[in-house]
Amino acid sequence: MLNKERAIDKFMELVQIDSVSLNEKNVAIYLKNHFETLGYEVLEDQVSIKAVPQSNSGNILVRVPGRGNKKNDDIIILQAHMDTVEPGNGVKPSITDDGMYIVSDGTTILGADDKAGIAQILEVEAVLRENELSHPPLEFLFTIAEEIGLLGAFNLDTSIIKGKIAYVLDGGGGPGTAIIGGPDFYDISGTITGKASHAGVAPEKGISSIQVMADAISKMKLLKVDEDTTSNIGRVICDYPTNVVAEVTRFDMEVRSLDAQKAIDQVKHIIDTLQASCDAFGATLDVKSSKSLSAYKHSEDNKVLGLYKKMCDKHNLKYNPVVVRGGTDVSGLMENGIDAIALAAGGEFAHELNERLIIDEFMDNIQQLIWLIAD
Repeated sequence: MLNKERAIDKFMELVQIDSVSLNEKNVAIYLKNHFETLGYEVLEDQVSIKAVPQSNSGNILVRVPGRGNKKNDDIIILQAHMDTVEPGNGVKPSITDDGMYIVSDGTTILGADDKAGIAQILEVEAVLRENELSHPPLEFLFTIAEEIGLLGAFNLDTSIIKGKIAYVLDGGGGPGTAIIGGPDFYDISGTITGKASHAGVAPEKGISSIQVMADAISKMKLLKVDEDTTSNIGRVICDYPTNVVAEVTRFDMEVRSLDAQKAIDQVKHIIDTLQASCDAFGATLDVKSSKSLSAYKHSEDNKVLGLYKKMCDKHNLKYNPVVVRGGTDVSGLMENGIDAIALAAGGEFAHELNERLIIDEFMDNIQQLIWLIAD
């Protein structure tokens, strides 16, 4: 029933539409035109537009009526996000010589995260329609700004979304893989202020904010802190002429952990280390931390997980539950009262220039969605 050539063509088409975070408009237009041409109701989420005014699009919702003996079953939501990380503009995809992968030309990411999820949804709809398969009512939800804080998923217009269970198509691995847990996530940002002085005439009168930052960094536990916890510095900004002792340095960091207390401890460690370096050099610290995700782990009796496990058993798929430190729109959906798990989309090496789509896994993951929806 699956049309491999069509699914791959749609994926290749999608990744060539630029949609780095906050610039999802062209993908939104593509999806709106695609589904309206097929006669479906398409809505743009006005709440997300107001909540994320810096984006040029809102979330897109598509309603697909149920068919056959399942037409009155509970609504199922299939969800994928429209944005990509940078460098994500001007993607030039190609299929490798062995026919196993789709890759970029190496100057950009590929965008399988999460154009693979979108392409899966397009193929699922086509298969259901062409084969007149019985299926429950469906809602296809395409969100904005996932990569910069799940902003679309957290800012849903819940008055237009009727479904209460969702499959988020945004994970690695093959059929049977389900992401059942995610991390606490903290943003840490701030400013170190030293004292400007002429770097050649009187450097001893200055306090170098970038030196203070470097001292703090050298004493921090960073990257993989332990099996549950990671911490990363994403941005350090200090821009002065070389003859000026740098007065101000700004920074942005993150902390993730599957353990709530470990996350708190790591945030405290970072702030305490920054403060100690500032005190040692006579600089001042202005820092704030904010929690944007809460750790979760589904229990084995979770309804949406139970439906997935039942499908795996029926089709002899090895059920592979995983807990990851990466954030997904599952957290935002759950915050809005929608029970969700994340399923594999077929991509590998997300956010890297060597990102690729594993074609066989991509197709197998589409098949498992058909089984989930139409069995």
